Amino acid sequence: MQPKDILAISGKPGLYKVLNTTQRAIVVESMREGKRSAVPSSARVSSFEDISIFTYDEDLPLSEVLNTLHAHLKGGEAPDSKAPHDTLRAFVTEVVPDLDQERVYHSDLKKLCTWYNELNSLEVLPFVAEDQAEEAAESSEAPEAGAEEEAEAVEDAVEEVSEDEPASEE
Repeated sequence: MQPKDILAISGKPGLYKVLNTTQRAIVVESMREGKRSAVPSSARVSSFEDISIFTYDEDLPLSEVLNTLHAHLKGGEAPDSKAPHDTLRAFVTEVVPDLDQERVYHSDLKKLCTWYNELNSLEVLPFVAEDQAEEAAESSEAPEAGAEEEAEAVEDAVEEVSEDEPASEE
């Protein structure tokens, strides 16, 4: 799953997967519960592709921060969002050392940890770049084609053997 397919909807808990978009609504599915619903196009919807974290140098895309968290924790859980402010800030600063301390609020840190834990529990992390995902899809298709060719070769060999053997007379 790519970050562009994951949405955070203002006023609704959890994360959502995009199923379809129309002029008036976005059809989404809750990633946790699997329930489908339509969200009006006037709602404040943020794609993970559009969200970034402030740093002193340049803004980091959320997907990159989540991948860094996943690598740092080796797939483990991040601190709970109800942890004290100092704990959350120290944890995120450890992972993203150049985090802009003045522009990243406590609520942002809570969302980051909550989203990470939810995506990690759903085994969506780590995100792979689109070009890597396409290469993986192509390489997974190649063995299937090879298996089909191999099966055809075996069938041909069986037919040749059966043609070579004389039919037994009764």
